[in-house]
Amino acid sequence: DIVHRIHSLLPVQEAARAACASRGLLHSWRCYSNLTLNCETLGLTHKKFEERETYIIDKVDRILRNHYGNGVKVKTLKLHLAPCNNIKAACLDGWLQVTVKAGIEELYLAMPLLMKEKYNFPCSVLSDDAAASSIQSLGLWGCSFHPTPTLGLLRRLKCLQLTLVDITEEGLGILLSKSSSLEQLVLFFCSGITCLQIPCTMQQLNFLSITECKSLKMVEIDAPNLCSFYCVGTLIEISIRNSFQLKNVNLSCILLSDARAKLPSVLGTVESLTLRSRTEVFVDFNTLKIIDGLFKYIMDRDMHATPLCWKKHMINPWIYHSLEC
Repeated sequence: DIVHRIHSLLPVQEAARAACASRGLLHSWRCYSNLTLNCETLGLTHKKFEERETYIIDKVDRILRNHYGNGVKVKTLKLHLAPCNNIKAACLDGWLQVTVKAGIEELYLAMPLLMKEKYNFPCSVLSDDAAASSIQSLGLWGCSFHPTPTLGLLRRLKCLQLTLVDITEEGLGILLSKSSSLEQLVLFFCSGITCLQIPCTMQQLNFLSITECKSLKMVEIDAPNLCSFYCVGTLIEISIRNSFQLKNVNLSCILLSDARAKLPSVLGTVESLTLRSRTEVFVDFNTLKIIDGLFKYIMDRDMHATPLCWKKHMINPWIYHSLEC
């Protein structure tokens, strides 16, 4: 009914409190399908950080086991386990096995950084086609993930975010090959990737963000509907083909002195361009001439460009003075 529908839309903490105050909502709570479980929603913020681990594990275990026992399908599961440095992999595996079933739409797992050994996210939980084909958003933080060809088809996956995840380019390639409907790909501090290839089969991809992937040397993109591309980190080679929809580019992974030579293949139909260099503290006259040429190239194409900068040094006053001459 309407009351239970409203209850199902409440944040987990408010939904649990309402169930404690009303016997009529207790059954609704037992069928609550959107679970965001962290220290705040579990009411543990008043406890010392080092005391929270036992309480989190106990409460999460009871909630997930009760949902599974009552036959409740979880649509959203967000687990933030920052205090749980000593949590056992078998415990996490059990939670995912009883939760990641047909009907799950959003899965986010954030692990603590101080674990003796990184948790290995089990590929097996997404090998079931029913579960794999229902998930729409997947976020992993601070764990390892090694996809294999047994991974199910992620037909509805729209958003993929990997932060501090140990994953190889081969594993990521398998993951992307199963995610033909992917629209957003975000990679933060994933140091196991040396070459990122975005194939033309990713027709729906419109947003790509790469931040501080230290081992990354090459990015090859052949996604015809990519609209926004952001890349921050070490110097890399970038190759973009069929970028007919690319509008927004933000780069701090190339040398300013190389920008004029390397960017035309990236620009295409770009409307907004941001360049930053954290390695070139001193810029000689020749480099400034190259940048001046780049800005003229940009302005001739009626594009919007933000000032180029690195560290605390700004060069745009010289550039704009030059352009006015």
